[in-house]
Amino acid sequence: MSAGLRRWWVGAAVLAALLAFPAFAPRYIVHIANFILIYTLPVIGLGFLTGFTGRVSLAQGALFGVGAYTTALLTTKFGWTPIATLFPSVLMTVVLAVALGGAAVRLAGLYFVMATIGIQQIVWIVLMNWIDLTNGPQGVRSIPAIGLDDYRLETPQKFYFLALAVAVISYILAKRVIGSRLGLYLRALSDDQLAASSVAVEVGRAKVTALALSAAWAGAGGFLYAHYVRYVHPDMFGLEASVLYLVMSMFGGYRSIAGMVLATGLLESATEYLRPFGEFRMIAYGLILLLGMMFFPKGILTLFRRRTVARTQGET
Repeated sequence: MSAGLRRWWVGAAVLAALLAFPAFAPRYIVHIANFILIYTLPVIGLGFLTGFTGRVSLAQGALFGVGAYTTALLTTKFGWTPIATLFPSVLMTVVLAVALGGAAVRLAGLYFVMATIGIQQIVWIVLMNWIDLTNGPQGVRSIPAIGLDDYRLETPQKFYFLALAVAVISYILAKRVIGSRLGLYLRALSDDQLAASSVAVEVGRAKVTALALSAAWAGAGGFLYAHYVRYVHPDMFGLEASVLYLVMSMFGGYRSIAGMVLATGLLESATEYLRPFGEFRMIAYGLILLLGMMFFPKGILTLFRRRTVARTQGET
């Protein structure tokens, strides 16, 4: 069997297992799976920025929050239907990201990191203090569930299929972007900016495009999150969230979409399965991250690639 055909069979088997998952899994496990599917969006988005421009961002949690708050406010204060707010949520996130970070992408190293921390704090302060619009520390409650007529996605099992569909579409779109001419420009940019500019790649525009793509995926994730949790608060989108998405992206490998998805699932699951450790839970979680970065600095999928190469060499 050819490698391409084998990948199709594996993909079909994984998709079939994911579709059957809610019928056999307990409600709480499906609940955790929904968070994993939602978090894959900001993590994949971060891969565009960090993996292809070399810019480490600590503002992805804030952009995730912008998408969540946009749909929350449009539905609760202005009477929009949830589905109608998807595009405005993504658009608002992209516009804000480009407006605040468009100039920052020209910075390098720690200067860019500090700029993104500033963006993160600006968004958090606005969400916390613009009480007339955002309700400040009270957050936004009673966000309507997504649905049509009387059918609402109010349970984890019902919401799961929407989250899965959006995650799969986002994955496919990300792969298409990376395989397109834009993806070629972004890869050239990450390899050598000077060489990229010498072959007519507009470095500044490419960086802003990567930032916009990162924000778009984060905004879509925020939209899903708001209508699943049905409550948003500024502290949900603080610096801790940005660090979490960055760690998931790093653990998966900046340029590996599949790796980032796998890492999101593993790390989000780990936070739940480590709860029996009580106050030592975060220590154990930190050790997992440390060991992962030590042994798989290019992403967790390198483990499977090494095994595949070793098996191939053994067969020959």
